[in-house]
Amino acid sequence: MRPAREATFAKRTSEHHTSVRFHASAATVDSVIRAKAGPWGDLEYYTVYLEATKAQLKNTELPTYDTEWNFVGYSDEQVTKLFEGTDMPASLRAELLDREKWRHHDKMVTVVPGNEILLGLAPEARIAIYSVLRRWEEDANHHEPVVIFAHSVREWLEHEDLPEEVVAAIEKTSYHRGKNLVFADTPLVLRLVDTEEERLKIRKALTRTPTLVVSLRVTPDTDTTAIADYWGGATPAKDILPFLESIADSGIPRSVDLAHLLPPTARRLLYTFPNPNSGHTGYYPDCHWTSLNFRNSEPLDRLADPILATAYVLQNYTKVQGPYRYGDVIFLMDGPTGNAIHSCVYLADDLVYTKNGRSPTQPWVVMKLDDVVTYYGMFYTTQVACYRHNVE
Repeated sequence: MRPAREATFAKRTSEHHTSVRFHASAATVDSVIRAKAGPWGDLEYYTVYLEATKAQLKNTELPTYDTEWNFVGYSDEQVTKLFEGTDMPASLRAELLDREKWRHHDKMVTVVPGNEILLGLAPEARIAIYSVLRRWEEDANHHEPVVIFAHSVREWLEHEDLPEEVVAAIEKTSYHRGKNLVFADTPLVLRLVDTEEERLKIRKALTRTPTLVVSLRVTPDTDTTAIADYWGGATPAKDILPFLESIADSGIPRSVDLAHLLPPTARRLLYTFPNPNSGHTGYYPDCHWTSLNFRNSEPLDRLADPILATAYVLQNYTKVQGPYRYGDVIFLMDGPTGNAIHSCVYLADDLVYTKNGRSPTQPWVVMKLDDVVTYYGMFYTTQVACYRHNVE
C-alpha cells in the first residue's frame, strides 16, 4: 500500500488563514437528516457551504488572468492533431492552430485561447480538449477543476451576488467529468469584470465547499455510557462520559456538536482552512496527513510527506475487512497502480472526516463516504480499502 499525492497537489507558500464563513441553504427543519441508528447514538446533520474569506484570498497572487492550455511533453504536431480532430467551428479551429501565438517552454506547448474560443466550444469539444489538459499538474485549472456541488451552476451560486454575465459564462463552460459537474475556466470569468474587488468576489464564490454539520441528540433516556464508549474509542484518554451525563441529567433534550466528540486535532481543524504556517515543512496537509493524525493529540508534521506517511501506515495500521469502526482509515486505491490516492476517517453511519487535497482552499469537512468516492472517481478508478489502528 503506497499513499501517493492526491489529485490536488501541494502549494509551497503559505496562502490562507483559518477563518471561515458558513452559508446554509434554506436551513429548515426539513433539511435536517437523521442518520441510521447505531452505537454512535442519535445523529442528525445538515449541509452548509464553507467559503474562504476575501482576506484569505488577498494573500494569494494568481500568476496570470490569461487562460493557458499547457500541453506537457506534446509536440506541435500532437497539439495540431488534437485541434484538427476536435469538432468545432472552422473559425475557432483556425484561431487555435495559429502557431505564431503558441508559446514553448521546457518541452511544453502553451496555447492561450481567447474568450470567443472558450465560450464558443461545444460541450463535446470542451471535454475532448480538457480531458487531455487534465493530465498535468502544470495545467492546474484543468488538473484540479472547481467542483460544482449542486445539480446546476445557478443552484450552486444561488446566494452569491455575481454579475449575470459571470454566472452565464460559468454555466456555459462547465462540463461533466464522470458524475461531477466541474468548471475549469476561472481566468475567463475573472477577465469579465473590471476591478480586483469584483475578482475577489468571484474567486470567493468558487471556493464554495459543502460540509455536513453533525450533532448528537442527547435526551434523559440516552445510554450515555454506550455513547461515550463509542466516541471515546479512538482516544482512550478522552473521557466524554461526564459531559454527556450532565446533559442527560438536565432533563431537557439537547444537541451536541460533533466537534465535541472528536479527538483534539480533528476538533481544532474541523470546518477550517489551513493556516499560513501549514506549509512550513514543504508540504501542505493533505488527506493522509489528516487521516493519520486523527487520533494524535498533537499532529505529526512529517505525515505530510507521502513517503513518511506510507511508513507510518505500515508500522501502525493493519488492513481489515468491514464493517467499519470509528477511527478506521478508509483508503481509496487507484486500481491500475495500487496507489492510495485518498484517505478519510470513518465516523459513523456513512459519515467520514476528510480533507480533499493539499490545497489551502480545501477545508477539513464531514462528508458521506459515497460522495467522497464519487468525487475521486473523476480522477481515478477507485477501490476502497480499510485500515485499522493496531491498538484496537
